[in-house]
Amino acid sequence: MGIGSTTPRGALDINSPTTSVFGLVLPTNDSPDNMVNPQGGTIAFGTMMYDSTDDCIKYYQTNAANGGGQKWTPCILQATDDNTVKINYIPIGRSFTSTYKEDTPMTTANTFRIAVKNEGYSPASLNFLPTDLVISGVEGITVASVSPTTTTLNAGGTVELTYTLSGTPADCGPLTGTWKKLDLEYTRTINVVPNLIYNCAEGSWNNSVSPEYRLNGLVPGEFYTGTYTVPYTNDGEPSCDIPAETITRDGLTLIYPGGPVSPTGTITYTLSGTYTGTANVAAVTFTTSSGCQVYLGPCSSCKQLLELVPGTPDGVYKLDPDQGLTAFATTNAQCDMTTDGGGWTMVLNYLHSSGTNPTITVRTSLPIIASSTLAANESSNANTWGHASRALQAALKPTEYRFYGITSAHNRVMHFKTAHAGSITFFTTGVGNANGIQNSFTPLSGHTTNLPAAANEFFNGGVNNELTFFPFYNSLVSWCLNNNRWEMDDNVNVNNNRHTLHRVWVR
Repeated sequence: MGIGSTTPRGALDINSPTTSVFGLVLPTNDSPDNMVNPQGGTIAFGTMMYDSTDDCIKYYQTNAANGGGQKWTPCILQATDDNTVKINYIPIGRSFTSTYKEDTPMTTANTFRIAVKNEGYSPASLNFLPTDLVISGVEGITVASVSPTTTTLNAGGTVELTYTLSGTPADCGPLTGTWKKLDLEYTRTINVVPNLIYNCAEGSWNNSVSPEYRLNGLVPGEFYTGTYTVPYTNDGEPSCDIPAETITRDGLTLIYPGGPVSPTGTITYTLSGTYTGTANVAAVTFTTSSGCQVYLGPCSSCKQLLELVPGTPDGVYKLDPDQGLTAFATTNAQCDMTTDGGGWTMVLNYLHSSGTNPTITVRTSLPIIASSTLAANESSNANTWGHASRALQAALKPTEYRFYGITSAHNRVMHFKTAHAGSITFFTTGVGNANGIQNSFTPLSGHTTNLPAAANEFFNGGVNNELTFFPFYNSLVSWCLNNNRWEMDDNVNVNNNRHTLHRVWVR
């Protein structure tokens, strides 16, 4: 079909689409402004033409996004070559990686990242240089390298670029990276923080948290407030403030609003929020930008609890032995807050009934007391029966052990404490034995047994048996809770025909 020509250069064939060899030739003009509607009036939407000036196809559209405005489109289906490929960038999360501190040299972890995508229809070969990225705002930092340096992207393909930074920031303040390639530009900023030395170990809540949380940890649904301070020192004279910081964990938020640096001082965070964690955990740990671990939860031992909350009575309280670390979960603990000044955490509790030989239990949590009456059998009580693993004992950081025992076989009572270093090392690590405890102990109220003073044998019973299998004994009397031997200052030849109570506490 040709209009104004008896020899058309193309054909519109709707009957033989698989055999036609003639293409469709669009109306051609050097500007879409010259196009008219042969019927008069506005050009019909969808009208197409070939723009010979721009060497591309255009069509007439209504743009609903512009309130129904009418216009010719930019070029569509335009031929591309290596100089006109359609390349775009894709931001990647945090473009500046790692931390940036005044007077602290860059490491291989300090990089700037961005991705590049080929949005065209043909493969594109690209080269990248360190000079594509310009660093400004803080002197002393340069771009050392980029990886990769070359790539060929197929249509729709993406490559991630990593620019490695080097040098040492000479000051603190905003650090800006500006990436330019082809006609693209991308900018991101990060703060170079003042070179402060934080004394994380001296950070403190200063008894400011309300309501009380140290006895039984954080309570789900409870609203908490408080302040936490961390001291720091500063050797230089930074010209910028400490940046603001907000940290949120399990519904609780720790906020530092930012502020000026002083030669010596403290940074104070404000706590607020409703705890949304679980009652079993009952704790949160915030990690500040300076790397300090800010723990809020149960005490690590009964001793610490008594120190922080003087006057706390005997009872069962929640403890978190490693406070925020993952080795041990929050656990209920039996605290003796009166004997010999208090602060004792029970780590072993076996109330055994005559004629039985139950298996001892190595616990990753702490036992509690249900009864102290001889003849009771607690071997099936998962809350009371057993002893803490030596690793859990070590987590409590004991400097003293206290032994207590009674038996139906006689009226003697074992009740003593010891700070013997070799014995404590043995109980918490398994290294060595308890030799020396016989000469390094203090009798406590009611102590009448022969042991440990009469001990002349000290057995290493193996992993987690240090407190149960003959840690100290002689040929006549022993302390044992294993292998059908339930003995408390008894003859070692006697078996399990008595009621016994063995307990061990640490402080």
